[in-house]
Amino acid sequence: MTTTPEPPAPDTVGDQALAPDAAQDVLQQAADALDDAVERELEPAELAAMESLDTPHRLLLVHAHPDDETLATGATIAFYAAAAGTSVTLVTCTRGERGEVRAEVLAEHPEVEHDEDALAELRVGELAAAAEALGLEDRRFLGADVGATYRDSGMAWAPGADGEQGAAGTSARAVPAPDASAGALSLAPLEEVAEHLARVLREVRPQVVVTDEPSGGYGHPDHVRAHELTLRAVDLAADPGGAAPWSVERVLAHVVDAEELRAGLRDLRERGVDSLDPDGPLPSLAVAREDVDVVLDATGELPAKVAALRAHTSQVELGEASVAMTNGLHVPLTGVEAFVLLRGDAVRPVGGEPATDLFAGLA
Repeated sequence: MTTTPEPPAPDTVGDQALAPDAAQDVLQQAADALDDAVERELEPAELAAMESLDTPHRLLLVHAHPDDETLATGATIAFYAAAAGTSVTLVTCTRGERGEVRAEVLAEHPEVEHDEDALAELRVGELAAAAEALGLEDRRFLGADVGATYRDSGMAWAPGADGEQGAAGTSARAVPAPDASAGALSLAPLEEVAEHLARVLREVRPQVVVTDEPSGGYGHPDHVRAHELTLRAVDLAADPGGAAPWSVERVLAHVVDAEELRAGLRDLRERGVDSLDPDGPLPSLAVAREDVDVVLDATGELPAKVAALRAHTSQVELGEASVAMTNGLHVPLTGVEAFVLLRGDAVRPVGGEPATDLFAGLA
């Protein structure tokens, strides 16, 4: 027995059958409505945030002044900038208007001695050249996306607990320069500066963020503020009530192994190089070996770091295997850079060796 198949049921809306053309119209209307919703709800920053997720590993670094990025993390930046599937973003908080300038550079650029804007222009140019040497393409100034600008606070030494005046390593403490402007980074409201960084975090969506340790490396108030605003920005970016919230998985601070630093300083002294006293007090970024959580051996990127340091000629003096700031005291130059964990799950097992990758254990 042969049966005739039933014709396909017409498309319906509720109990009403639709003609084929009408059904197509309904589908098109639904698609148009979805497109309208996307266009209405997603802001440009949210769209950029979605695009950033195409890169598996995303690293963001927060530094106070031009040259900090190279001195502290130059090899790290070059290493990850060259790594496949990894993006690197640098946020520089000021343009270094109050930095000291090497005598050789002052002779060539006398205008920068008493003109902060001229010095800022010089240092911004140096930063651009350093970034190119490191292979860094995404660099930003804090608040620049909304026209905000924060100035270098400068630094002075104030009496410490025992009332003495002195330099780093004594009881003296670093404070903003007495004539620092209200727009100086360390004097600006924390919530304000942190929100500027939080916007970048929501857009870039980094798994790993690197900044200064709590005491700012050697006490500079802008470095301390870079640490503070980074941690606050991480909290703000994760707020579920905000647009495109993002939770950073790991926050690290760049440090140096104190034992290795002392050994390197002794070697410099033996070779007749003026350096920090290997047996004296060390700056706060020098930490005990057992406290280091990540050690990145980016020795292969040392030539890129050296090229970037040469770009920062207003601040940096290079030796054969060392680097000095305007005080002329050298420290060892290396492509091995160390970090301690500020936020996130432990990366170094108790009693174990430091991790060798900033993204260790992260998907």
